Parts: sequence; structure tokens; C-alpha cells
Amino acid sequence: MSGESQSKPSGPASGGAGPASATGSTKIERKQLLILLVLSLSLAIIVIDATIVIVAQYQIQKDFGISLKDLEWITSLYALIFGSFLLTWGKLSDEFGRKRIFVAGISLFIIGSIVDGFSQGLSQILVGRIMQGFGAAMASPSTLSILTTTFTGKARNVAFGIWGATAGAAAVLGPVLGGYFTSDPTLTWRWAFFINIPIGITALVGAAFAIKETRFKDPKYTTDYLGLVFITIGLASLLFGFIEAQTYGWIVPNNDFAVGGFSWSASNPVSLPLVSIITGLTLLTLFTLYEVRRLRSGRVPLFDFGLLKFKGFRYGLFTVTIVAMGEFGAVFIISIFLQTVKGLTAFNAGLTFLPMAISVFIFAPVAGILATRFGPKWVVTTGMALEAIALFSLSQIISVENPVYYMYPILVIYGAGVGLAISQLTSTVLQSIPWQKAGVGSGANNTVRQIGSAFGIAVIGAVLVAQISTVGVADLATSTASFSVQQRVALTAALNSGLSGGIDPSFLALFGGNVSAVLSILYDARREHAGQRSQRVSLSRSELSAHS
Repeated sequence: MSGESQSKPSGPASGGAGPASATGSTKIERKQLLILLVLSLSLAIIVIDATIVIVAQYQIQKDFGISLKDLEWITSLYALIFGSFLLTWGKLSDEFGRKRIFVAGISLFIIGSIVDGFSQGLSQILVGRIMQGFGAAMASPSTLSILTTTFTGKARNVAFGIWGATAGAAAVLGPVLGGYFTSDPTLTWRWAFFINIPIGITALVGAAFAIKETRFKDPKYTTDYLGLVFITIGLASLLFGFIEAQTYGWIVPNNDFAVGGFSWSASNPVSLPLVSIITGLTLLTLFTLYEVRRLRSGRVPLFDFGLLKFKGFRYGLFTVTIVAMGEFGAVFIISIFLQTVKGLTAFNAGLTFLPMAISVFIFAPVAGILATRFGPKWVVTTGMALEAIALFSLSQIISVENPVYYMYPILVIYGAGVGLAISQLTSTVLQSIPWQKAGVGSGANNTVRQIGSAFGIAVIGAVLVAQISTVGVADLATSTASFSVQQRVALTAALNSGLSGGIDPSFLALFGGNVSAVLSILYDARREHAGQRSQRVSLSRSELSAHS
């Protein structure tokens, strides 16, 4: 027998959600509504924090006087810690209490936000980002498992719809808020972190009054230390490789890597990300074999691979990975297009995604209602079809010449697809497994979503960098300008990095009288990544003056 802190949460005692998930009223009680609000607020700051800092990084770089490579760690470290520990904390929340882990995670996230907001240098802000990553990894799977054990019947579909709307809209609103804080003279980039404090405290107060503790304490379970090591280091290695391959090379090193006392020279035959990815895959393979062996020997594993026998869980996780790759990759590439090709500010680029955010927020709750009538499978299928149609349409209308507002109606369609798919995918994954495994299931769901988003961004980013590099280097080779060796090396390095970080005035100062030729090469490379192979472009005097 297993121990449970409450007599019976939402799901049945064994198996998946069962008939309960398909019957009952869609009405959500007042206390349940408060729980949903608390969990949505918590999820919002966790998701927003992954993107809000991106557009604030330029100002952070200026204030701290740090390099672009150092700056990248502010975003990468959060994603690395967050993705690596999701599955671990999902299991621990089942064992030690979902509310307890949730409250601890939000508290740590708030402390990390305070550290970041008041930081005076790179080392301090990285410490805060580590704390935020750990806190997010603790709280994120708990939000889903608490939802699963709080709502039943049709109300659960509606709750997952609202949860999905929050996740989708928050991801898009992050850059908007980050751009607003950095562009408003009365605010600073520090508010990208300070905004988490009042929201987090509100969530903690609400959790104290509304959420009851639930857990599934299996008397047969003993702490799986070796499994924890395998899964944590394996995922960390895999995510590090995906995140940093664009900067340090997928196969052959592009740049020297150094952190603390560890360094990896560009003269090495293989890149550090490649070694990291191979190490991660090896450790995850060992984790799988060890957990299966542990299960067969009668011991309780960290991750129950027996859950894969549930069709909804198995195919749901696979679909979550694919959807995350497409969704996050698309937002990433469109953001770069808007800022580097169309010349929008970070704030205005973020505002362009508002139609998508509004559409997600509208259609995700609707998806819950539709799922109770037609089933989540058809809602997810419809959502993914709308996403595919929207992405194909964007590929046909995105160009340097077409105005940005051409994208608005297509982004509305894309947001509708995301809203329909994202929440019901999660619902499908969790409703198909026993409710006692809600923490493990939600941890697995969030983990594959994080890996999928990292992989999608990495792959699309690599294609983008390769395109910019190919066009730019070819233009440099045929240029009639008299570049020095140092200037050619600097320009080639900038092109090979995909023009990450934008075109800084101090960079242009390296080229003296050749600035006009450099800007022409850079502009041609950026036009090509927009899909518009240009003729040689002669910039006007006003454009040159603006960039110089």
C-alpha cells in the first residue's frame, strides 16, 4: 500500500484519469479558482523570466562592462539549471509534498530575483540566476501536479486550458516587458527581476491559504542517488551542448571557452559542446538502463519507464518535444528578423507578438471546453494544423519589403494553434497516467519541453548563422575595399557568430574609412537570412550616418 497525505485527490486510485476526466461539471469552485490563480501567477513569472532578460542584456552589458560571451551566460545558465533539475524535483515533490516543494521553489526564486536586481557585477547576477533556475525547477512541476490533484472531470480540462494560456502568453510577453523596462527612462533593467518579487509573494500568500498538501509516499522507495546523478548531469550536459554549440562550435571549436579554472582551447580537435552532447547522451542511456534494472529488481525508480506503456503519455511526450521545438524556434527566428532586418527596437519587436499572445490567451481556455466535447486528441491535432498553416504563411510573406503588419493576422492564427495545442497536450500526458505519479509526469512533461525548446533554438540558430556566414564571407572575399588582416579577421568572426549582439559602434570603429563597405556586407548578409537574396546594396548617406 502507498501512503497519501489526503484521503483522495482528484484522480482515481490507479490508472490514468479514467472516466472522471471526461465527466462532471465544468464549474470551478471559488477555492479552486484561487488555487488556479496562484499556480498561474507562479508559472507566469517562471516562463517570463526565461525571456524577459534577453532584451535587457545590452543595457546590462553596458552597466557591467562585460563581454558578449559572458553576457550569454545570464540567459543560458537559467535555462541550463531549470531544464536539468525538472525531473528530479518532480519526483521529490511526489515524495515530500507538492505544496512544500512548490512554496520552497517560489521562495528561492524570489530570493534569486532580489540578488539579481541588486547585483553589482556578473558573478552576483549569475549566482541569482542559479537560484532562480533551481527555484523554477522546484516549482514548475509542482504547479502541474497540484492542478492534476485539485481538479476533476471537465473542470480539469478548463483548468489546463487556463494554465496553457498563461504559459503561452507569458513566453511572448517576456520580451515586451523587458523592452519596456529598458526603454523607460524612469525604470532600469533591474525591474526585469524586481517584477518577480510582488508576484511571487502574492503567490506564496495564496498558496498558504488555498493549497492543501498532497503527496504519494511509497514505502518501498529509497532515494535513488545514482539515478539523480545520471539524470541531472546527463541533462545538464545535453542542454549545455545545445545552448552553447552555436557559440563554441557543433563539431570543431569556434572560440576558446573558459569559466572559473576550466578552459577549452579552440585548437582542440573537437568542440566542447560536441563532447558535452555525447557525454549527456551516454549518461541518459546509462540512466535508462539503470532505472529499468532497478524497476525489474522490485525497487522504485526515480523515473518509472513503465509509464511509457500508457499510450497518451508515450506519444504525448514525443509531441510535446516536437511542438516545443517549433514554437520556441519560430519565436526566436522572428524576433531576430524584426530586430536585425526590419530594424525594430526590442520593445517594438516584442509588441509585434501581442496579437499572438492575445490569441493564445483566448484559445487556450476554449481548448479546455472543446476537449470535453470532442476529446483532447482532436483539439491538439487542430492546433498543430493551425500552427503549420501559419508557419507556412509566414515563410511566404516575410521579407525586407513587406510591412510588419502583414504578419499580424498570421500571428493570430499561430497563437490560436498554440493555445489549442499546448494546454491539451499537457492534459493528455498527465491524464493518461496514475494520479500518484503526477509529479513525475509533470516533471517529464516540462523536461522534454525545455529540451525541445533548447534544441529547436539551437538548430534554427545554427542554420541562421550558417546562412549569414556564407553570404557575408562570400561578399567579403569579393569586396574591393582594402581591408587589413586584422579587419578581415574581426569581420569574419562577426559573420561566423551570426551577428549576435547587433552592430556595435565600437566594432565599426575598427574599420575606419572602410565602414561603408562593412555595412554593405553586413546588410547583404542580414537580407539573405530574411530569404531575400539581394543585389549589391548601396546604403544611403543617412543610413551610414545613423549606423556610425
